[in-house]
Amino acid sequence: MLKTEFILSGEFQENCYIVYEGNSKKAIIIDPGQDGKKVIDKIEKLKLKPELLINTHGHFDHTFSDDIIRQKYNIPLAIHKDDTEMLSDASKNFSTIIGCPTIINDADIIFDKEGTMETSFCKYSVIHTPGHSEGSICILIDNILFAGDTVFKNSIGRTDLYGGDYEELIQSLQKIKKLSPDTIICPGHGPFTTLKDELKNNMYFNQ
Repeated sequence: MLKTEFILSGEFQENCYIVYEGNSKKAIIIDPGQDGKKVIDKIEKLKLKPELLINTHGHFDHTFSDDIIRQKYNIPLAIHKDDTEMLSDASKNFSTIIGCPTIINDADIIFDKEGTMETSFCKYSVIHTPGHSEGSICILIDNILFAGDTVFKNSIGRTDLYGGDYEELIQSLQKIKKLSPDTIICPGHGPFTTLKDELKNNMYFNQ
């Protein structure tokens, strides 16, 4: 049975998620954020065995601890091809703006298409949802959508940073609308929600 933990990470209160199998303790980490120590502490407390690290997009508040995590556990980092350059460019990943230039080593796995992938313990679907950034993705595992900064409770991610495009983001929401209304949405910031609630209350889904 799969379980999910989340950790509030860094000054932007980014949501890091850990999906793991209850018996084997094998795990996927999604967007470790700025506070790698908190993420590692949670992994060690639960005695987890990480297999994969995924970035939903390339902004530094989601990627800052990538190298710390993958060096600690010797696991690959995955990101969409359209955001790969953001890892190594502090101006594009937004970190120079707050005076903390951040460079991340190249990703090991490059998502270049949508579809179902798998680890040794679970399958997950990659959904390309550009708009917040060119390479923004959502990760669907069972009925949980790890949405990065594509959609928040009653809102959407900003589109005024590098690679952002409002019209693209609105189009990306059309992909999310096709999922089951019972889908739980775990955003990159803020509270959890459901697709059913967002279809009812989030005006951006109806543009």
